[in-house]
Amino acid sequence: MGLRRLPTRFRRRPPRKPWEPRFVFVVTYGRSGSTLLQGLVNALPGALLRGENNFYLLHIFRAWADLRSFRRQYAKDADRGPRSAFYGLDETSMRDFVHMARRLVIRQLLGSVDRGDVELLGFKEVLWHRVEPEETAAFFAFLEALFPGAVYLLNQRAHDAVASSGFWANRHPDEINAAVRRVEEIQDFLRSTRPQRVLDTRYELFTSDDEHSVQTELAKIATFLTGACDERALLRMRETLAVGHGPRPFGRSRQSEPRRLDLPAGEAES
Repeated sequence: MGLRRLPTRFRRRPPRKPWEPRFVFVVTYGRSGSTLLQGLVNALPGALLRGENNFYLLHIFRAWADLRSFRRQYAKDADRGPRSAFYGLDETSMRDFVHMARRLVIRQLLGSVDRGDVELLGFKEVLWHRVEPEETAAFFAFLEALFPGAVYLLNQRAHDAVASSGFWANRHPDEINAAVRRVEEIQDFLRSTRPQRVLDTRYELFTSDDEHSVQTELAKIATFLTGACDERALLRMRETLAVGHGPRPFGRSRQSEPRRLDLPAGEAES
């Protein structure tokens, strides 16, 4: 006699594998070619790299940091119960804050995309210069509490080309210089503290007329993010290079005369 089939609700199902995408963030400044880099990453299988979002994660970090500081200072006075001006402060949970922040940001990044289709998730941003020097280490510790094992693409471009962009049209050269320099300080911080989880990329290399240079740069990006690089991935990335990216992908700012930044000796770029 054959085995009796159990009703569907009683059948043992294999345990579902937890969804654990790899998290990636593009750390750069305005007009560095980050939108094109975003497109190159999204050409990879399972990748979902979102665009700029006014860096709202920085505000979430500062809310977390402010609550933690306030809690450390006044939570001990909350044990007087409803008579305390800080009633309930001792019951706030920094761990829950991180957990819920993670869910919030992931939900915003996924949007309408099924998470089962996503193996690589993150965003590119050009406002990293807003991270203050004294909060840099704490900010990235917070970011990686939300997104364990996060990796970073550190994108750069010749400073003169950056300064010529419409993105910086109404900014004083000193302001542009300070923002670019601050991002490069953050990039240096990530290189020194997370050397195995950063990759340097450069606009001039993946847009070069030198085919070998382009191929090498694309393969480097794909391998870093996915662990491999096959011909199909390279083909999709090369197709992406032919498509305009950014607000004005073929606009005047690409042909305008470069504005020179006042960089210290030794830092000027050719």
